[in-house]
Amino acid sequence: MLAITGTPGVGKTTVAKILEKRGYRVGSVNEIAKKYGCIEEEEGELVVDIKKLRESFSEDLDFIEGHLSHYLADRCVVLRCNPLTLKERLKSKGWDEEKILENLEAELIDQILIEALDVCSEVHEIDTTRMTPEELADLIEKIYRGELKLGYGRIDWISVIGDEIEEIIRKV
Repeated sequence: MLAITGTPGVGKTTVAKILEKRGYRVGSVNEIAKKYGCIEEEEGELVVDIKKLRESFSEDLDFIEGHLSHYLADRCVVLRCNPLTLKERLKSKGWDEEKILENLEAELIDQILIEALDVCSEVHEIDTTRMTPEELADLIEKIYRGELKLGYGRIDWISVIGDEIEEIIRKV
């Protein structure tokens, strides 16, 4: 099983739907967590109890998608997106300013990548900023089949956007 992970807005769900249409068995962390009763309320927000989910998870899938999916698989693809583009995507989804800032920060500091490196034996990183969902699905299929190894560590948003970081934070 290959996890498709990354901060919200990078394209996980979109590419998962394409892979499912291509005949793969695909699951969503949130849906599976609901199925196994692993969702709890903390400070007014619903959160996945990942430890409980790992203990009860028994799905036979090709792919699992979600920003916590790397905790359920040994292999994962971390989808990344330029924070300038990500900000616009999250705004267009109607996200509030605080949540947008929280997710932009996570993307800037490689939070999901670092988590994935702690728990997965194989990690690939893909910049989705200028890719079509179909191109992304093609790449992920090749990784799944063992035909492509991308590795990680090539994406550094701070050096790419540098001076624009303040602008991103100010104009959410």
